[in-house]
Amino acid sequence: MEELADQGKIRLIGVSNFPVGELRRAQAALSRHRIFSNQVRYSLIDRTIEGRLLDYCQQNHIAVIAFTPLGHGLDQISRMDPSGVLERIAKQCGKTRAQVALNWCLAKEGVVTIPKASTIERVAENCGASGWRLTAEQLQELSHGIRYQRRGTLEIALRRIARYVFQRIGREPA
Repeated sequence: MEELADQGKIRLIGVSNFPVGELRRAQAALSRHRIFSNQVRYSLIDRTIEGRLLDYCQQNHIAVIAFTPLGHGLDQISRMDPSGVLERIAKQCGKTRAQVALNWCLAKEGVVTIPKASTIERVAENCGASGWRLTAEQLQELSHGIRYQRRGTLEIALRRIARYVFQRIGREPA
């Protein structure tokens, strides 16, 4: 990766789905460049990175690029929001639920989002998530009012085992 950066073929080095240990090892392997970003799943309903990984990225100036920042759609978020916190705050702000959910992610230091943009209308809606801020009270209400999951260490361990097995047999996972 450093050779590619030195040759001008890439500007910055980014990784995807690296936990803290892998980020540390990857950064230690670099001598002239640093890791600029880590692309990970992050949303109102999937906060697995909160705590150790998000803190590490913030402390080390590694941008977090949140993919699936709307979970797997607003219907999924609605199921995790039985009291309607997202809808109520969207009405208060004069924004859509998607814009509020994206803005919640953007309110986190060092986090940017890459939401689905399959239509012009969706692109316009996504753009409406920036240029304004939720209040501290609204952020707290969303954080506490919407149920969320943290994928556990078992899932992470299984991924590492699978990666190890595929490396040993000289294949890429399907």
